[in-house]
Amino acid sequence: MSDDQPILTERRGERDGILWITLNRPEKLNALTFPLLREFQRICIDTRADRSVRCVVITGAGRGFCAGMDHSGAADPDSEPPPADAPMDIEGARLNFRVETEAYIALKRLDVPVIASINGACVGAGFDLVCHCDLAVGSTAARFQVAYVKRGLYADLGGFWSIPKIIGWRKAMEMMMTGRFMDAQEAHQAGLTNYLVEPEDLESRTMELALEVEAGPPIGQKVGKLLAYKTASMDFENAILWSEMALPLVTFSNDRIEGVNSFVERREPRFDGR
Repeated sequence: MSDDQPILTERRGERDGILWITLNRPEKLNALTFPLLREFQRICIDTRADRSVRCVVITGAGRGFCAGMDHSGAADPDSEPPPADAPMDIEGARLNFRVETEAYIALKRLDVPVIASINGACVGAGFDLVCHCDLAVGSTAARFQVAYVKRGLYADLGGFWSIPKIIGWRKAMEMMMTGRFMDAQEAHQAGLTNYLVEPEDLESRTMELALEVEAGPPIGQKVGKLLAYKTASMDFENAILWSEMALPLVTFSNDRIEGVNSFVERREPRFDGR
């Protein structure tokens, strides 16, 4: 792929099961635009239907992960700015917002584990993006901000939902109400990242984690992720009922048989996702 594309994708791993997604606007710290978000949504939709993908990694090109939405006027380069005296178009604004929300909904609909590899500044919609991922590896060069509040807004791309779940209520409220920056060490202590490494080790550590995920049983992973999210607000007994109904999907799979056979034969399992 050419370097002028807003998103780069690459297949990696022992089975090419890792889809490595790079936000590719390094000159803008990978700030999001409508074309980038439309392409991101398309990639997520295609990935959800691709059984060969076992893990997704999202990172940024250059020195930033994602600086949020591009407010320089480039967020939607295909549109003309409205005249200064034009009436407020509330419905138009709502429909424009769908370009952003549908991309993030497509991300949350992914069945496979998603890893954020956070190489640098992670602000606004970029912070939301990280909190929507399942796992995260952070560089010590990263820093985080709920920038919306500095612009009179709130974490509208689902951060209001994900951030408290990831870093805890008190810390989330502080970030969401003040808009202050949080450094990588503080974020790691709050639970944002699974691993915190030096910048030069970020890609290799992310690959180590992604390879572990790739080697796992896809059906069991997908069902486990689904249950974790869908039962999060349920009481224990109702959550167990969901597990009761889902368990046969896993128990009678080839992966379950392979898991048992490999244990008996004292070897590493080789799951095929069937």
